[in-house]
Amino acid sequence: MNNTVNLAANYGWGPDTLLYIFIITITIGAAGLLIVMATTRMRPQSFMSKKNFHFEEYWAIGIAAVLVWLWIISYPWMPPVAFSSINPTQKNLQVVDITAGQWFWLMHKVGQPLTPGQTPIVTLVAGQPVKFVAHSIDVNHGLGIFAGPADGSPILLQMQVIPGLDNVFYYTFDKPGYYMVRCLEYCGYAHPYMTSLINVLPNPTTSNILTPNGGEPV
Repeated sequence: MNNTVNLAANYGWGPDTLLYIFIITITIGAAGLLIVMATTRMRPQSFMSKKNFHFEEYWAIGIAAVLVWLWIISYPWMPPVAFSSINPTQKNLQVVDITAGQWFWLMHKVGQPLTPGQTPIVTLVAGQPVKFVAHSIDVNHGLGIFAGPADGSPILLQMQVIPGLDNVFYYTFDKPGYYMVRCLEYCGYAHPYMTSLINVLPNPTTSNILTPNGGEPV
């Protein structure tokens, strides 16, 4: 836990890793297809069997094209690509340490540890990037942050919190207000009650984020 500030710089894949995996997968798949086609014996086929074969071929190509298209349009939102522009060492980076357990969230900014009896609601500043470093002390949990103080709000981000790992995610809150935190990975009978809040304060140096997001006044 002592090296959490610099952990994200060395954590996870590089911004081009997914592209390399995609290229390698396509290359191996194409090579395997060529080998199968070259070693398969041709047998006489009726007109209907040939027609069915071509239909399945076109169907498979169409599905593959759709999957590739979905991958391409979603790539800019995949971490670490979506957050590669964030500098982990910049001065205004807010680092939040999160401990997950059955069935609670303990959150605090690095340098401001929790004290006995303190409400585990972390306070952040809008417009400044946040580095979340989450740990689980028991089972898998799903860190879900909603764009408001209630369940009906849209989900801003979701991160798996896996035991034994430093699970890192970057996000910048654009608007002040209260943001609900909920576990999105079933972790036992009290899972529905594993909630908390993040309080985002207005940034005094920014003039366009002075309206709360629907939560209580900050």
